[in-house]
Amino acid sequence: MSEHVSVTVDDAVATVRLTRPQTLNSLTREVFADLVDAGLRVRDDAAIRAVVLAGEGRAFSSGLDMSEFGRMVDDSGEHVVEIRERLGAARALAQQAVHVWSLVEAPVIAGIAGVAFGGGLQIALGADMRIVAPGAKLSMMEINWGIVPDMCGTQLLPRLVGPARAKHLILTGEVISGEEGYRLGLAEELAEEPVERAHALARELAGKSGTALRRAKELIDLAGTVPFSDALDAEQRVLAELMGGAEQKAAVAARTAELRAQRRG
Repeated sequence: MSEHVSVTVDDAVATVRLTRPQTLNSLTREVFADLVDAGLRVRDDAAIRAVVLAGEGRAFSSGLDMSEFGRMVDDSGEHVVEIRERLGAARALAQQAVHVWSLVEAPVIAGIAGVAFGGGLQIALGADMRIVAPGAKLSMMEINWGIVPDMCGTQLLPRLVGPARAKHLILTGEVISGEEGYRLGLAEELAEEPVERAHALARELAGKSGTALRRAKELIDLAGTVPFSDALDAEQRVLAELMGGAEQKAAVAARTAELRAQRRG
């Protein structure tokens, strides 16, 4: 638990929550650092099988705090960007606050209510799945502040909505609804209570083989990043690892019992 980000674990599901509701969970250097620490804590806990990202109060995150914009243009030359030792692919602290979720082997689900603007939306893009309220407000609005999305957004958004639509959203800074975001592919589900639904999905996933979940995420993340033949070989290595293991035997037994019960019913 930190001043800005809380981490709770319940039945193998971790909830990572931004805890600055008085500012609509706006982002500062301290918040970025706490998000990275939370991500590493979750990454290193083998008992965690699913993760939910959320914001406390009325918003997921309103984006960069106004105080940080002041630092950008301060005549003293102080600026927001902090370069650290590389974490995965990312060196900038703000990028690490997004990229760290791809380093978590368990599936990560963002539940988005209220606003997800700028860096807030980019944090959600770092999750594996997003569940959004129809009336949520989403925007990559950095262009309106004379900058560009610098928290992995220029690389993650095109993967979800395609290059042309990503250019439109980034170059215009347009605010769209959660319903429109779902239509465009920014979110995988719509829900009136997105955090509650994210927890329900996380609990469902946590009931499955943890190793199979982690390896499936790993294989999907390989798609398009390595030669196709290498990806197919990776599939077979993972299959060989899983087949006949204790978790796979338990999954087969549980599924068989479920099917038999359905037939009897």
